[in-house]
Amino acid sequence: MSSLEENKRIDTLYRMYVRDLFSYALNLGFDRDTSMDAIHDVFCKICADKKLPEKIANPRFYLLRAMKNRLLDLYKLRKEIPGLSPETLAEEIPFTVQVTMEDRLIEQEEQEKIRLKVEQLLGTLTDRQREIIYLRYTLDCDYEEIAQLMHITLPGCRKLFHNAIVKLRKNPSFAFLLLFLIG
Repeated sequence: MSSLEENKRIDTLYRMYVRDLFSYALNLGFDRDTSMDAIHDVFCKICADKKLPEKIANPRFYLLRAMKNRLLDLYKLRKEIPGLSPETLAEEIPFTVQVTMEDRLIEQEEQEKIRLKVEQLLGTLTDRQREIIYLRYTLDCDYEEIAQLMHITLPGCRKLFHNAIVKLRKNPSFAFLLLFLIG
């Protein structure tokens, strides 16, 4: 593959996934600048290893995992705690879901009510449960990808997801949330 073709492939990957990566980083609680820096670090790594784009079987998953790992590294540097494992760090970072809608919809009172209801429902979950719901329904990740991103086993991933759904089902507004997430 020529250098020009490689650059076009990397540019295409960036354009396709930058919004998902940015949104995921913000939901993990990182600020805009740190989020963009981490995205650029991930793509710099891809550019440095010219053969890497060819080796990536599932680009979206690779980028999400690389992004989370880079953010964990940045978080670890800020905390200045040597020797923390990715699993410990992954559990320590809060995950918040900020429901975003078009500016014109946010201005409408009915849309604001919907947003508040969704946030209230998701607020009943733990950080890890919110993260797994976000990864499953918003980013459409499968259980294997989620398990790797969250540094948990596949059975642990399924159990965490199940517990989150059970907790949400207990809420009378669960059907509303389900329609919102799927729609």
